Amino acid sequence: MFKKVVIFFLFIICLYIFNAFLNPFPKRVVPAGFRPNYGTSFSFEQAAWYGQDSRASFERLISEHKFDWIRVPFFWDQMTDSGGNLKIDDLKFAAETARVHNTKLIIALGTKTPYFPEYHFPKSVEEKLSYGQTINLNSPVAADILAIDKKVVIELSGYKSIYAWQVENEALLANVNGWKISPDLLAAEVKAVRENDPLRRPIILNSAGSSVFGSNVKSLIGLLKPGDILGVNAFFKTQGTYLVSKAVLGKEIRVPWPKWLVWPVQSWPFISPDFTEVKKDAESKGLEVWIMEAQAEPYVRDLNYAKQADFSFKSSDIELAVNYLASYRIKSIGLWGANFWQFRESLGDKSWTAAVSRVVD
Repeated sequence: MFKKVVIFFLFIICLYIFNAFLNPFPKRVVPAGFRPNYGTSFSFEQAAWYGQDSRASFERLISEHKFDWIRVPFFWDQMTDSGGNLKIDDLKFAAETARVHNTKLIIALGTKTPYFPEYHFPKSVEEKLSYGQTINLNSPVAADILAIDKKVVIELSGYKSIYAWQVENEALLANVNGWKISPDLLAAEVKAVRENDPLRRPIILNSAGSSVFGSNVKSLIGLLKPGDILGVNAFFKTQGTYLVSKAVLGKEIRVPWPKWLVWPVQSWPFISPDFTEVKKDAESKGLEVWIMEAQAEPYVRDLNYAKQADFSFKSSDIELAVNYLASYRIKSIGLWGANFWQFRESLGDKSWTAAVSRVVD
């Protein structure tokens, strides 16, 4: 009898896993008549990495698609000189271009902003940190972070096309260096941004949303005020940098993520993110819930990969991802992958921009 019970439970577990991998885009019904706003993220640095004219690419993106908003990140290491002076002409260009096209601009600032390797410290600041450190108000870099937040907001606050400030990106989640930002420092950053913006624009804090929402999201909600935005990221076919990254007896053990392994995120009952519950919690505090990053590109680690013919995440998957998220009546959905779509189009592959147009335009 015991053997049969064990076999039965193993069968259920196998079925559970098989279903998750077979259905990375769970089928849900979008409420009749509901249509979210759409946004995207754009990096001038990423466009240059793809060998494109960054400003021309931004103008093309904003003119060819009807995005409600575009998020652009501040890269601390590239947007300051050796004396700490700001070099943010690209962000000013984005703000002015957004004004002309009547598109909202979101500035992601701080030290951990979108795009690998996430933390964009200047060398002089990065040297103050050790691997795996949680950066809090007592950290030797805390004053530097608060100072750069203040500088960026003061410099850009006159641009009325800027709709909101995103403070850090997935701040409570560690990156490949094991760094993460503590809630006390994040609270101080939010305060610094508010106090230095005369227009008191909304603040966005976001969470990775890679598993069932828990204490991290509740911590972010507690740092926001009515009218602010809780952002969550929604990926469907993921790949990490490391399969295992642990400190054992003072030594770092790292196992690279296998290139063949693509992990489903949204199709695990009782484990996957619960968008209904997080919306309920956030909206009860007067917050809006936005998807800041809905996966709309594969995981690209080098240009050779970006040039290949087939990917685990396909252009046709974009509509499946959007339909799933829209079923939760999420007000605004940001598609992640604009620089990649444009690169693929430069290679003659228009399937990505066509898929985006079907959704957004």
